[in-house]
Amino acid sequence: MPIIIEKGGQAESIKFAKMRIGLGWDPIISNAEETFDLDVSAFLLDTNKKILNDDYLVFYNSELRVDPTNLLIIEPQNSIKYPPFQEGGKMIDSKEHHRRLTRPVDPDFSVWGSIDDMEGEESDGGDDETMNIDLRKLNAAVVEIVIGVSIYDYAKWKQNFGKVNDAYVSIYNEITNEEMFRYDLQGDFATNTAVEFCSIYKEGGFWKIKALGFGHDEGLQSLLSIYTNN
Repeated sequence: MPIIIEKGGQAESIKFAKMRIGLGWDPIISNAEETFDLDVSAFLLDTNKKILNDDYLVFYNSELRVDPTNLLIIEPQNSIKYPPFQEGGKMIDSKEHHRRLTRPVDPDFSVWGSIDDMEGEESDGGDDETMNIDLRKLNAAVVEIVIGVSIYDYAKWKQNFGKVNDAYVSIYNEITNEEMFRYDLQGDFATNTAVEFCSIYKEGGFWKIKALGFGHDEGLQSLLSIYTNN
């Protein structure tokens, strides 16, 4: 059984280096045309609680990306391998094709994001998006990783986390595949379009995890305003 972490509760020690972060949710979709796209971001922070540079934000639109079959080599955009194509009467360019089929990564190959789930389908007991982290490979200046989730295009559909049920984050030992920690998002997030889920941070030379559960009202931009220097 995993250790349950809660907002305001004590931090827990992490005794393994390679982990998988699984996040899940069940959105309430009101009409057939509506999409509910929730995006996971990892902010790799220094002692000033800011990302080292833009490449240390690992999210759906990161410039640095890898092929899912080879996580240790940057996969460049290539119009031959990722040609433009038509989708529902709309032209999808090579850059977007490349983004959809690759995973975001930081410069040190220590944090890998998920392939973007743009449909927002229910998790149905499984993780909607995953991240992989290897604490041993992190840049030495990184002392904290904040995991956040934001709603893409929330204004168009008037969406917020009040329309999301059963949101959670699970942390697995990647070697044993055992679920070690779990945080079930609880509280009133009816106006929020972004939520900071958890923090993985270094203290006294050891890594720990704590639940955050902080809601914000301007989507991803809310998180960018906190953790970037722009």
